[in-house]
Amino acid sequence: MISNLTRMRAIDDAWNERDWSAYEALLAPDLVAYASGQDGPHGREEHVARAREFCARFPDNQVVTQPYVVAFGQGHQTCTVARLRGRMTRPLRLADGTDVAPTLRSFDVAFVTVCRWHEGLIAEQYGFMDEASFLRALGVAS
Repeated sequence: MISNLTRMRAIDDAWNERDWSAYEALLAPDLVAYASGQDGPHGREEHVARAREFCARFPDNQVVTQPYVVAFGQGHQTCTVARLRGRMTRPLRLADGTDVAPTLRSFDVAFVTVCRWHEGLIAEQYGFMDEASFLRALGVAS
């Protein structure tokens, strides 16, 4: 039997490979997802669109899963802490709509994902990134 932690690694691997079909296949059709810095939840279609947009803006970004900083699960719940690494080679749109030109600076930040799984799919997800450290690393904030 495949564990939910194995499935979590599979969705992170799909992100790293930009295999959006495999990524979406691990999300429940009625997914409820929350992301740090965002108002309210969003569903599967928007979740995949946000993932693709982030990867378009940071094309070399990778979720470091070998090893995770922390990974544990019990029953239908998982929690992973990973390093998210990449470089700003494309413009960044800030929350206020301002576009920032590429700084070519690298980032390496902690990224936490807490999931509730149902029948092998992520039904509910909470994603948290250290946004202040992310923006400082890019040279966009002090």
